[in-house]
Amino acid sequence: MNLLNMLDSIAQISDAEHPSIFPFGFSMHIALAIISVIFFAYRFATQKRPFQLIFAIAPPISLALWISDNKTLFYAVGLIEFILILAALISTFICKPKKAEEAADAKKSEEK
Repeated sequence: MNLLNMLDSIAQISDAEHPSIFPFGFSMHIALAIISVIFFAYRFATQKRPFQLIFAIAPPISLALWISDNKTLFYAVGLIEFILILAALISTFICKPKKAEEAADAKKSEEK
């Protein structure tokens, strides 16, 4: 039995015992969502880049999938997450920092 077949078999056994959308439980999902919100909120507070605020908002929305197994909710959350990721991508190009800010940030990081 090669490694890929073994991993596939383990995944199928795990899915049969505990069917879920996610490969990890609710407690780990909520912990990762809280960590990501704290991280991106802190980065937004320090750098003031819009995509960081968008990424701080997105993870808690995925927690809505635990409410129900409804396919409509599943696709709605997926669409919302896709729109937020697209908005974050667009905001990185639209809201570029000015050259003076980049130079000040580089100088500040060199002093540390």
